[in-house]
Amino acid sequence: MAELTLQDLSHVPKWRIFAGHDIRPGTSKWSGDDLVWSVSPGEWTALGARPNGELVDLTHVRSMFRITGDQAADLLNRVCALDLSDGMFPSGAAGRTLVAGVATEVVRDDVNGVPSYLILPSRSFSTYMWGVIEDAGGEFELRAGDETG
Repeated sequence: MAELTLQDLSHVPKWRIFAGHDIRPGTSKWSGDDLVWSVSPGEWTALGARPNGELVDLTHVRSMFRITGDQAADLLNRVCALDLSDGMFPSGAAGRTLVAGVATEVVRDDVNGVPSYLILPSRSFSTYMWGVIEDAGGEFELRAGDETG
């Protein structure tokens, strides 16, 4: 069983893009080293290098946490009503929902076949969200740290 981990990846560049992608709302796709997803028509979020076109830098507006492990969906289901089962939210799925009462984007981005979720709340809720996830992860022996563990 893969260990359950929580990483703070808030420093990773994040961009809101308003044109030029064919990714459907509710899905994500890797393009080289960049992950792009959509949760609403006509808007995409990208991680990585600055994309071309009309965009807004979200790096200092949004936090980003990665929860990885076989029990990641079980942990998130403690604080989120989104159905994260494999059939409803497979790797590559993206959505906007409430996590612990905070409007948040959630992207399932499995790592080497292990369930993994990116959680992107507003930066102003980052300390609260981190604490809620750590608390909910207590029963799962969650290991929390930065991107290097």
